[in-house]
Amino acid sequence: MRQRNHGLRKICGCARRTWARCAHSWHFSFKWGDVHHRFSIDRHFGRHVDSKSEAEELAGDLRKAIKAGTFGQPAPRQEMTVRQLADVYQERYVQVERKATEQAFTYALNTICRTVLPCPTGGATPLGDWRLEDVVTDTIERFREVRRGQGAGPVGVNRNLGSMRAMWNWALRVGYVERSPFLRLSTPVVRLSDEPSRSRRLNADTDEEKRLLSACGPHLRAVVEAALETGMRRGEILSLQWHQVEGLTIGKRNKLEWAPRASIVLPWSKTKTRRERRIPISTRLRGILEMRRFDPTGKEPLPGDAYVFGNEIGQRVADIKRAWSTAILKAHGHKPTFTDTASFSRASREALEAIDLHLHDLRREAGSRWLEGGVPLHTIRDWLGHTSIAQTSTYLAGTMRSQHDAMAAFEARKASVQPLATGSGTGGRKSRRTAARRPRKANKTRVGHDRPIM
Repeated sequence: MRQRNHGLRKICGCARRTWARCAHSWHFSFKWGDVHHRFSIDRHFGRHVDSKSEAEELAGDLRKAIKAGTFGQPAPRQEMTVRQLADVYQERYVQVERKATEQAFTYALNTICRTVLPCPTGGATPLGDWRLEDVVTDTIERFREVRRGQGAGPVGVNRNLGSMRAMWNWALRVGYVERSPFLRLSTPVVRLSDEPSRSRRLNADTDEEKRLLSACGPHLRAVVEAALETGMRRGEILSLQWHQVEGLTIGKRNKLEWAPRASIVLPWSKTKTRRERRIPISTRLRGILEMRRFDPTGKEPLPGDAYVFGNEIGQRVADIKRAWSTAILKAHGHKPTFTDTASFSRASREALEAIDLHLHDLRREAGSRWLEGGVPLHTIRDWLGHTSIAQTSTYLAGTMRSQHDAMAAFEARKASVQPLATGSGTGGRKSRRTAARRPRKANKTRVGHDRPIM
């Protein structure tokens, strides 16, 4: 089959006769010498290749480069493209220094490279095919305009610009470029758009949390409850391993024992801020961890390098985005519908946008609940892993119920304190006596008064 297709095929559930029509990406496979090259055409070129004839032409160019020994080699600096810089940046920096967020960088860089921008000399080209020398500040502004025209919000565009700026700063530091389109001399010239503050929380009046947990499968429910109890990010939860759970020991007959101060330890390599942090384990989270500690037989505990929120045998789960979106729709009374390519239909996507609940919102929910429960703000900052209390203050949000409860408590206290300040009676200032009743005190300084001789 590989020879018949000359190393070009699709890895999907569609029949081979429909490959020319289905929307999945083409995959390239070619062995030269002892090296077998296998990768996605879309990922390599940073754009979606729909036509089979175009994919065959690109595959021919790849085979020529592999045979000539130029495949994977950095191009001359003056001819280096944005896509080539992105590949080098991901291999040299992201996979080494940002391993925990590698997937997010991959998605961002692919989006950046396949965005088609109008060229100053006419026509339009994906940004990944632009030479680094041709990218100027106006190119970045054009990228912002095109992405906003495609429906991306200010938050998404800012994240793309942030990833692009980080890549150019790294290239400037290691010597691939001599200038950055984000700087004019040393002055930043590309400003990020103002982002609307997000305050979405679970609605307690409609039992949104209860309906959401009921719509989740066993694995997703454990992840959601862990997010509500720890405030951890999605990547931190999915990458959590059993050796990071301190204070849980296995005694005789596989009896689980908890230390008084059990906690989850997040090393610096798995956190966004590159700082180690510890999160105490709540009673609810203890029950979740106890149910996941053993293998499916219930007899053998999972090893320390197994993932806490992985599959049944402790292997890591890649992502839960689709399961989360499906649970959100079901929890709000919408039956998910799909297209022929197994993507959400337009009606389901519009319903998700209307519900507007992200998995990251559970992190805000956890922090806000801690604040309402009386946990000091600096402690919440440490648990969430923020670098400053100011960031934590703007991150949290109160519900309308908590705001009304706070106003009711304020008015009740005000009503109880007011009579003490304005009540009638003899309290407070003494009543003024009349002239007849008030005793006169002798004026020792009046004229004619005989002072005693001392």
